[in-house]
Amino acid sequence: MSHIDLDRPAADAPKSVSWPSRRRAWYTVTLLGLLYIISWIDRNILALLAQPVSQALGLDDRRMALLLGLGFALLYAVGGLLLGHFVDTRSRRVVVTVGIVTWSVATILSAFAASFGVMLVLRCGVAIGEAVLMPAAISLIGDLFPQERRGLPVAVIASIGGVMTIGSYAAGAVAIGVAGAISPGTGLAAWQTSLILVGVPGLAFALIFALTATVPARGGAAENTVPDVSMRALIEHFQQRFAFLGPLLSLTGLNALFSLSTVIWLPTVLIREHSMTASRAGYLISMVGVPAGLLGNFFWQWCGTRLQRRDARRGVLRSFVPAAGIAGPCFVVGAISNSPTLQLAGFAGGMFAGTAFAVLTPIAIQLYTPAQMRARMVSMNFLIISVLGYGVGPLAASELGKILTTGTGELRVGLLAITIATWPLLLAATLLTNRNADGPGQH
Repeated sequence: MSHIDLDRPAADAPKSVSWPSRRRAWYTVTLLGLLYIISWIDRNILALLAQPVSQALGLDDRRMALLLGLGFALLYAVGGLLLGHFVDTRSRRVVVTVGIVTWSVATILSAFAASFGVMLVLRCGVAIGEAVLMPAAISLIGDLFPQERRGLPVAVIASIGGVMTIGSYAAGAVAIGVAGAISPGTGLAAWQTSLILVGVPGLAFALIFALTATVPARGGAAENTVPDVSMRALIEHFQQRFAFLGPLLSLTGLNALFSLSTVIWLPTVLIREHSMTASRAGYLISMVGVPAGLLGNFFWQWCGTRLQRRDARRGVLRSFVPAAGIAGPCFVVGAISNSPTLQLAGFAGGMFAGTAFAVLTPIAIQLYTPAQMRARMVSMNFLIISVLGYGVGPLAASELGKILTTGTGELRVGLLAITIATWPLLLAATLLTNRNADGPGQH
């Protein structure tokens, strides 16, 4: 398939925009979606492999929490905005391709890590590679589709994130099953073979993206461009609109503080408290989480779109209010109970509500921020998600559980504590976002 490579800075973009054909645009969105699926599998496979990896490397829960969380949070915090700047100002084809190769190779090499330090470095490699994908997707969609047609592709990409937060466990469970069957003939442990199996597809898709993706001129959406795309201009823009953009970009991170902690630790809770295998835990979590996520994706997109038609200033933002009100109590119910049925039911309810933040925040960024700053705004959003959801949350849940109780229920008690502490902050940020909204296009 031929491709268009007109990935120029906004200042050089032509005044009359010729949009790519729908076929080419949706082909590129499909590629980005498949890559996003692969990235989630590579990211979450270690949660399913926590027990065998801990045993092989001699790790306790604290160090495993650092691998599951800090390996992503550290690189997002240090390099997230820099990578977003590259997406906004450099060839997106090159940046995305390098990112895919980086995280795929790091995932494969993780199979051969012999110590905590090596595994941590490789997890950081996965993080820095994956950090470019979502900012690049939001940036590309803004130049692949005219404004009136961007909502659906943005929602599709965002919905994949909501679904794969849990769906990656089903794919990971399949990989673990296949690895268990073929490992005896490889001389590797099943966990090592699993990491190799999930890492290889990314390399193939990196080549496909590099050769066939459509990458139009940056800033085709002339109505949403700004003359200065420097980092200083971004900082000034953010400072001027901090009362609105601060809470908006924090919403998904605050939800992730307790929801991603639950996603990361629930397999271990089911394995420890109910003697499940890693494969069975992955399947059960996927069986309840994926339908809940899909239903939430369609519902919150429909809700946000409908409200936006009625209220152009804050329609999408109003959808965050009921979602925030539902999410916390559902996770609390799941964490209080020692019944696997109620644990999974509470988790499903929380996932249904939490997908609102994954789906609607990128749409809000498209509506409320200039085209040449969107990738960095998305990077800021993911920086907050990574620090809170992958860095602070899992480690805090582990440590709080040790402080508050002992025994097999430590992690569940820690998840309960962090949810109760964080939920009021999510509600407050939701209300501030709505109160301080300045309207789409008010740049």
